[in-house]
Amino acid sequence: MDRKIKVAVVGTGELAINSRIPAYLSNKDVELVALVDIDKRKTQRAAKKFGIKRSYTSIEELFEKQDIDTVSICTPPHTHADITIKALDYGAHVLCEKPMANDIKKGKEVFEVSKTKDKILMISSYRRFVPNFQRARERILKGTLGQVYCIEDIQLSPSPLLTWGKSPWYYNEEGGGVLFDLGPHCFDLLNYLYGDFPNVVSATGFSYLDSPVEDCCTCTLEYPENKLAVGTMSWLASASIEKTNIHGTAETLEISPKLFLEVNRIGINEISLWREVSLYLIGRKFPSFPLLHSRGNVDPLKLETDYFIEQIKQDHTNSLNALNALNVLAIIDAAKRALGEQKTIRIESVKQC
Repeated sequence: MDRKIKVAVVGTGELAINSRIPAYLSNKDVELVALVDIDKRKTQRAAKKFGIKRSYTSIEELFEKQDIDTVSICTPPHTHADITIKALDYGAHVLCEKPMANDIKKGKEVFEVSKTKDKILMISSYRRFVPNFQRARERILKGTLGQVYCIEDIQLSPSPLLTWGKSPWYYNEEGGGVLFDLGPHCFDLLNYLYGDFPNVVSATGFSYLDSPVEDCCTCTLEYPENKLAVGTMSWLASASIEKTNIHGTAETLEISPKLFLEVNRIGINEISLWREVSLYLIGRKFPSFPLLHSRGNVDPLKLETDYFIEQIKQDHTNSLNALNALNVLAIIDAAKRALGEQKTIRIESVKQC
């Protein structure tokens, strides 16, 4: 594709305003032509803020009045599937926020529709674009860690009502609870690091705020070849905490988006940690410090957006990402059943990712 790609963003909530819209506007190959939201005043405010000429209150109005190439969906989870199907039927490429759908049956319907179209369907899996996680995956593939046998992923945050979301649907069945909010990113990262898909899941979770959905959950996943993973998700923390531990027979990695710590028999953990922290602090105070120039802040959502646009520029017509997202939805579905039935659930993957 030689011309600029015409993009419309559907949904003008916090994620769209803070991440997706700026990412599209900064991409030289994109023309952001329209915003869509059922709240007319909200959409008009966003359009004015970013200098976007057109705004609509429905995706049907968008397709009727605007010629576009791509739809970026930033709406609540229970709307993702229907909007995605409409966009694919229109003939647009789609980048949709996670999850693909709010249940596995609808997710399979979306995936089947995507297979009949010569368009890319990509579901957000931005943690794959975090440099430290990419670095960890390379270490695993090279065998530096020995045999990796357990991965722990921890994602804790304050209540979305107090921070980024401010939307009541987080705490009802439409939102799906913390499993549907943080679970897709947790499970996709675990699958990415292992390069595989789990067979079994068990889960424990609670609703401390007495809502219809869980706000704290821990899942244990069993992968082939006796590999384990543990994912802990919570909306009850006093601050946002993201941490991943990868345990191998030769080495353990302790990772966050800004920290990459190697723990082995010849390293001294505390000294390694203080070195990493010191370098990070120096980098914050002196962002152009030469030694840390390559460690500058990276926005993985922008990297993901740019990757999506590049796939379209190269005339790709499908993406394995959609299959991976459907497999993640299968894990969430099994975890939900494990929570409700208080037993271990076997998972049937759609296909190995």
